[in-house]
Amino acid sequence: MEEEQPEDYSDIKLQRDSANIREELCASIPLFLYKDGLSSQPTSTRKWVKQSNTAKLAALINTFQEWPQLLDTSLRSVTEPLVLAFNQYIQHHPECYFQPPPAKVDSVEPLPRAVCKLLYTLCKVRGSKVISIFFSNEPSLLEPMLDAFESWEFRSIEAKVDPSSTANILTWEERYIMLLWLSHLTQTPFDLATISSSDARQSSHMPPMSPLFSIFPGVAQRLLDLGFRYLFSVSKEHDAAKSLLIRLCMRPDMNRLGLKQSCMHWLLQSLKDLLDGGEPMSIYQLTGALSFLAGFFKSCDGISIAPFIMTVLDCTQNISAAGTVHTKMAYESAAVPDSETDKMTLLGNIIDRLMICLGDKDNPVRFAASKALSIIAQELDPDMKEQLLDTLADKLRDDHGRTRSDTAAGTPPNSDEEYPEHDWSTADPLQWQGLILTMSHLLYRRSVPEEKLSMVVNLLMNALDFEQRSSTGASTGSIVRDAACFGMWSVARKCTTKGLLRVAASEIRSRRNPKPHSSVFPVLAAELVLTAAFDPEGNIRRAASAALQELVGRHPDVVSRGIDLVQVIDYQAVGLRFRAMSDVALQAATLEDVYLYALSDGLLSWRAIGSPNAAVRRQAATVIGRIFHLHGSVPISPLVQRIEEGRAQLLDEWHGLYLALAEVIRLDPSISCRSVTARHDSPSRQLVRFLRENGPISIDDIVAQGKKAYLAAEALCTMMAALGEPSPMSVVDGIRESPQQSRDSADLKDFEYHLATLEQSYEYSMQIPPGVIAAATVSIFKQLDGSNQRQLLLERILYAGEDYVTRRNPEASVGWITALGGVFQACLESTPDLLDNFRVPIHDALVSQLGEQSNWLSKTAALKHLFKPVFLECLRSGLNMMPLHQALLNCLDDRSIANSRQVGSEVRTQAIETTGSFNELVHWNEAQRVDIFGRIYGLALEKLDRIRDRAWRCVMKYPDAVLPKSHRCV
Repeated sequence: MEEEQPEDYSDIKLQRDSANIREELCASIPLFLYKDGLSSQPTSTRKWVKQSNTAKLAALINTFQEWPQLLDTSLRSVTEPLVLAFNQYIQHHPECYFQPPPAKVDSVEPLPRAVCKLLYTLCKVRGSKVISIFFSNEPSLLEPMLDAFESWEFRSIEAKVDPSSTANILTWEERYIMLLWLSHLTQTPFDLATISSSDARQSSHMPPMSPLFSIFPGVAQRLLDLGFRYLFSVSKEHDAAKSLLIRLCMRPDMNRLGLKQSCMHWLLQSLKDLLDGGEPMSIYQLTGALSFLAGFFKSCDGISIAPFIMTVLDCTQNISAAGTVHTKMAYESAAVPDSETDKMTLLGNIIDRLMICLGDKDNPVRFAASKALSIIAQELDPDMKEQLLDTLADKLRDDHGRTRSDTAAGTPPNSDEEYPEHDWSTADPLQWQGLILTMSHLLYRRSVPEEKLSMVVNLLMNALDFEQRSSTGASTGSIVRDAACFGMWSVARKCTTKGLLRVAASEIRSRRNPKPHSSVFPVLAAELVLTAAFDPEGNIRRAASAALQELVGRHPDVVSRGIDLVQVIDYQAVGLRFRAMSDVALQAATLEDVYLYALSDGLLSWRAIGSPNAAVRRQAATVIGRIFHLHGSVPISPLVQRIEEGRAQLLDEWHGLYLALAEVIRLDPSISCRSVTARHDSPSRQLVRFLRENGPISIDDIVAQGKKAYLAAEALCTMMAALGEPSPMSVVDGIRESPQQSRDSADLKDFEYHLATLEQSYEYSMQIPPGVIAAATVSIFKQLDGSNQRQLLLERILYAGEDYVTRRNPEASVGWITALGGVFQACLESTPDLLDNFRVPIHDALVSQLGEQSNWLSKTAALKHLFKPVFLECLRSGLNMMPLHQALLNCLDDRSIANSRQVGSEVRTQAIETTGSFNELVHWNEAQRVDIFGRIYGLALEKLDRIRDRAWRCVMKYPDAVLPKSHRCV
């Protein structure tokens, strides 16, 4: 079977295992930090810790990366011991940082470095704002922290210059955590002058800000030195340095001394000099300067930043990363003491710049620009808000992609022309995400007028259907659908019920709205149900579920069966994709017709039948067979029409459609003649002709086109297996030349087409689900009329199939053995007398496939599909059983190796399974039982776990299989 990409259920596993991980983490922290960590109140802090222990704890914390809220219950128990140990180290043992590590211990690091690594990992997982809450905020800790930082950093600089130095070099995790901690300590309510014990030395990193520099307290000078030193750093510590400088500037005592104005003047002048032709400014310098400006503007009021707006705009108008700075400038532009025309010009320039940034290649730029536009829109006049929305909508329509006419299940006539399905291959997913995210933010801030609500909802529903894949097959449309889910959630949360009821349902262009509704709520609910059930991404399914719960909860008694619906579309239930596709979708489809129509249409889209994952298409076909029957009469015309129109499209979609049609026919064979053709032939013949006309004539044609032939083999075999309707395939008695009876050439051609397809499928038996070839063979066998026809089929499979396998790929023997086992079992159940002439040839074929010359695939397939029925039939008819007995013993002793792989273990495993499949041991005499179970007892002592486990299971199944003493020790 083909190797499918496994679905990522890591979040479900994390939720299940989170309690054990938290318990292990909380128990390991004291032992990691203290020598007496097992005591109730440990006091002996370690000076050095092993790097492997640090990495182990960091790995445990990193497991919560995708679901950080699961860590909250133990966050205090994990963080506070780390903070306390760090405080004790810098207050009592800061000089130990420079001591050489113990000679007898390898790969160790100082305790502060290990603690900072773990604290940074916590900040990465849970966020620096949450973790900094647990930092100690005692004012007495400020100067010891500064002393330790400066001394460690000074020695680190010396170590970098002097190659012979053995001093520890301060890592970026340590600098980041200590700067973040210092920014937290600057929020002390006391003036810094009252806690400064000495004046700071003049630093070369300190910018010449103003003549008031000399009156700044010593602690403030040292903090400014560190802040400006690392503001332009290339690593993560520039974020902490920015926070430190901003919090220092916002302090009232520093504000009275003019620090805010001095910092702004110096930074703007430096930025302007560099942009005007001075030294080339690196991206890190730009990032540091702009992040400081953005944080500074966010923390200040409009009056404070008004004098700097024009200067900042002149400096940043050519920098694409300045979206957040532009946001605050536009928001406070009313404070600029200029004319109204100048204000509107400034605002228009900022909006134009942000509109360009919505299509930027970097996610943070698009996020900042979309949020900026939504904040700006709050301050605009109603007319300008409408103009902004129209501009966003026009950009989306210009990049809307092509349309293709597809008929959806349950839709009224000509609905595909009125509401076409879109082909997004030419659309830009980055620009779509930026534009949809902007509209979502506008909805969240209630900046969308009611008369524009229908237009925005239509665009959001189109975005929910957006899908595009890169050249490597990765999905690039998920970011658009995720933004659309945020928009739908904003509609449900921020729009009033009366406002949404005033939106005419006729204005909502939905392909999944087969009949007119009184309001927009059923349409919105249907779209969210479809997304929550079938979207490939787990976070999008959960987002749609959250939006649906918000829609039902915020607008009671307007969504049909709303309470029942949110109980089915549960946030946790949609986490598993296959569970959401089957159980959740089927339960939702039974609630209301509007959900049934939406889900039926979604099953025929790229989310299910058109998925690039073959396992998803198989699951979708199974669901289609069940969900279509909820209509009462199965409408297979959409499936047939898609097959007829989509012959030249991707083989993946063709494969999914055939599987779906086969599943529908399997559940209700009587409908196979409806909606397919108007010819008055037997249903089987009609479908066979339909397959030949609308599918590949042979699998070899698919191979010649360089496509995945195993998909065609699986689809055609599955379809043949479904053709088991009561009307028989009228293949006449005796396909050999016989002048006594008339021949139906069409029936003979259909029969040959089935057999040719079956034989071509042998080669791909390892890539398709097990049992498909056997089911197709049994289906053909059951459709034949008369024992002579079935005898001819058995003869064709036994002899022609063996020749075909010999001429083609040896691995095709698996498919041939599977087909032979299926038809042999069918003969035993229906016409056992038919085997009189084939019992010995099949016995000989089985012994041959279990011989030493056969490959391990043939042996495992023969043991699994053919050994037991042939063994029981030969035992019943009195044939000599010694060849089969010896073949089984050889398989239990198989130790062959192929391509550096112990393939014999596969044969031994299947031989044990085959032995354990018999209900009782009366089939063997005592000598045979001794031979077989003597080997199985030996395999129960194998070093391979799976063989040892299966052997013991087999032994426990037959407790009466007592061996003589000479055979008990193997």
